[in-house]
Amino acid sequence: MRQDHNFLVVSDLHLSEGWNPETGKTSRLEDFRRDDAFARFLCYHQAIRNQARFGGRPWMLILNGDIFDFLQVVSLPPDGLLLRIVKGVDHRSDLSPNEREYGLGTTAIESEWKLKQIARGHQRFFAALGSFVAHGNHVAVVRGNHDVELHWREVQERFLVEARRAYVRETLREGNGPALPLSACRERIHFYPWFYYEPQEIYVEHGGQYEGANHFRDFLNPVLPDDPAHIELPWGSLFVRYLFNKVEDVHPFADNVKPLTRYLSWAFRTDPVKATKVLVGRGPVFLRALWKAGGKATTSVLHATDEHSPVPPQAVPLPPEVAEQIEALAKERVESAWQSWVGSLLRQLISLLMLLIVGTLFALAVATRFLTQKPWWVTAAYVGMAILAAFLRHELTEALCRLLASDYLAEVAVELEQILRGARGAHIIVLGHDHRPAIERLEDAWYVNTGTWIPTYEREGPVEGREVLTFLRVAAGRRETPELLRWEDGGGTPSRVVVWDDAGRPVAR
Repeated sequence: MRQDHNFLVVSDLHLSEGWNPETGKTSRLEDFRRDDAFARFLCYHQAIRNQARFGGRPWMLILNGDIFDFLQVVSLPPDGLLLRIVKGVDHRSDLSPNEREYGLGTTAIESEWKLKQIARGHQRFFAALGSFVAHGNHVAVVRGNHDVELHWREVQERFLVEARRAYVRETLREGNGPALPLSACRERIHFYPWFYYEPQEIYVEHGGQYEGANHFRDFLNPVLPDDPAHIELPWGSLFVRYLFNKVEDVHPFADNVKPLTRYLSWAFRTDPVKATKVLVGRGPVFLRALWKAGGKATTSVLHATDEHSPVPPQAVPLPPEVAEQIEALAKERVESAWQSWVGSLLRQLISLLMLLIVGTLFALAVATRFLTQKPWWVTAAYVGMAILAAFLRHELTEALCRLLASDYLAEVAVELEQILRGARGAHIIVLGHDHRPAIERLEDAWYVNTGTWIPTYEREGPVEGREVLTFLRVAAGRRETPELLRWEDGGGTPSRVVVWDDAGRPVAR
């Protein structure tokens, strides 16, 4: 049965260890610095709940994956009792070299400790969630590839405890607020292992399953079959843990530049010595981790059956055949991902070849000018050809970018619209994951990508991040154009996001 809610949807906040009250410093890996803005965003929507179009209905805040970034929690419990509880040893020196260098693993108790660290560094965020729930609203937590550790019941329970604890601390410090017993948190905060779906209204999924680097073999039960106490991480997560977390010592914004090839291109262009040093120094570590993970995955496949964990009916209210079609779509997209990788490699090779041609022509121009007695016009001809080759390189790489560019999540949304017709359909299909806010009219439904609240880096221009703070807002029962909005924290109100198409026309006003 449909719940009578208005909807707010955000994704990809990537909270990690945040601010440490003991040191007064923020973690070098922290991406989310908008705790206060997020609290004001929730307060604003609580205040407008009684407007006519929202009808006094409670909000359903959907946190659509990668809200937390467990991969970037790298600190360790202190020596003594806490370390013994989490890892069974008394001293950090007794941990494995891998744990001492890269942080804890993915067992339930280790993941719970990581969430405690995230909550300690983001008290304002958790208190805001607690206040939102205390005022009668609900929260739906859909996990993504960076917070897949929400799979563990212990981590979910820790989420509830930390939201209530932060809220109680804030009310004691600043004044009275509605009571929030833990039972109310359990009633109003809901965890979804795959997606959130309201028939005919809204379908919300993170979207990482449609990308090869972040695809989980069994997203509903993402553990190693031969070692079910640990999460089976995809290679994209290993890339973050073993390479990018260390790269951020040099370039803290590295994991926010999309696509990855743009960061690598920028790094080698601006500081090739340092970029090479990082890649040579950290690359083998990542490759070893990938090799070990590949061996584990191969063993798991050889010993596992084709059975997957059943989808809880209350979490995924879809006929089994429809859920299976969505799962098959994700596998199909991942299996065809090699085409985009080949295209990207081709573009890089062409760019490199043209760069070598440009360099060779300039070298010939210098040689004919200073080392031979050839006429001046020969030197001029070489310079002219070098300039022409540089121009052709730029035009070729840009043409290939346009040819190979595709919004794969928009393509997925088209397929999801058709699949969901096998159930009761959806007016709005929401994805996240790639940090690119988007809105597009499909055949009957709307596709919306809710973007992110962390700095994003544009493909064109300098590597310079900007925060957009985008979200989706939906009034219950209104079959209207979805509101893809940005939170304007300075003014304390949202504004409409305008998304432009390839022809320079606004998609949404």
